Amino acid sequence: MIKAIVVDDEWYTLEEISDFLMKTKDFHVAGKYQNPLKALEEVKAILPQVAFIDIDLPEMDGITLSERLLELHADIMIVFITSYNQYAIQAFDLNAIDYLLKPIKEERFIRMVEKVKQVVSTRKQPSSSFLDIKVFGPLTVSFRDTPVKWQRSKAKEVFAYLLMNHGCYVHKETIIEDLWPDYEPKKALSILQTSIYKIRNLFTQATHVLQLDYNNNGYCLSITEGYCDYFQLLKALSSYRKHDSSTYDTIEQASILFGNGFLAEEGYLWRLEKDQQLRDQLIMSLKEMLIVHQENSCPEKVITTLKNITRLAPFEESMNYRLIKMYLETNNRLEAEQHYQWVEQTLKKFYDAKPSNKIRLLLLNR
Repeated sequence: MIKAIVVDDEWYTLEEISDFLMKTKDFHVAGKYQNPLKALEEVKAILPQVAFIDIDLPEMDGITLSERLLELHADIMIVFITSYNQYAIQAFDLNAIDYLLKPIKEERFIRMVEKVKQVVSTRKQPSSSFLDIKVFGPLTVSFRDTPVKWQRSKAKEVFAYLLMNHGCYVHKETIIEDLWPDYEPKKALSILQTSIYKIRNLFTQATHVLQLDYNNNGYCLSITEGYCDYFQLLKALSSYRKHDSSTYDTIEQASILFGNGFLAEEGYLWRLEKDQQLRDQLIMSLKEMLIVHQENSCPEKVITTLKNITRLAPFEESMNYRLIKMYLETNNRLEAEQHYQWVEQTLKKFYDAKPSNKIRLLLLNR
């Protein structure tokens, strides 16, 4: 799938473009932004292949944003969204591959999609990326730019589970107990064996980089080459050092990469423990970094770190309070209000809760 981000300050256009892209089944929308600065902040972690950018944006116009994005990620493709035809010439001066006029017409949108797909197909990917695995969000696996078609959902789940335990042998009874505790043992074993067979068949052309071994009643998945966002995050956590600020950027990027969580869209109950473990490690590291930034009187870094913490733990009242307070103290009231709205929506959606009166009063009294 083609990884995309969408930047538009009008939420309904943002959602419209995102919905159109998802319906094509060719795109994965990895980020949606009303704030162009946030898109700049996250582009290095996401590394999208294409960015859909509204030209008329607050704080930074879309032309400037595209220039900044290209500086950070030279391979990104740009598609501009505009209400004015005169911007089209300027857009193509910036090597934008296409532009869309508002209101967006379906026929024109489809033509743009085909153009993007054609450009993607002609670009050569780095040799290390022929095996591409992503677990933060939906589980996606591609081999030589072709998405793996699992056919059996159980095979996909077994693959995800063994990937989580990468490089370690896991006893088949442990796998069955974790994945299908309510299944009759013989049936569960049959499903596991069928899934293993299916996984091996799917990757018969990739045995030089991916191996699924069996020994002493246990299975082990080993991947020696390719890209996996889970491995990237583990590497960031293992290399982090509290007193080494050169490791801070990788933690910031890892927290963005984490997104909604480990296998967040797959619905596996066994994933929750790993999700919380990774989340806790990231939060702990970010809180240590926060103390250093405060001691060094770096308000911008304090704000960035607080944003990453609240993204991982939206229910942490003290962190939300401090972030909103920092926004207000640095004359960023709009950002403070937008963060409060995000907290309000997130708590309602996932926890059926509301922000505390303490946070609400902080905004009202300033």
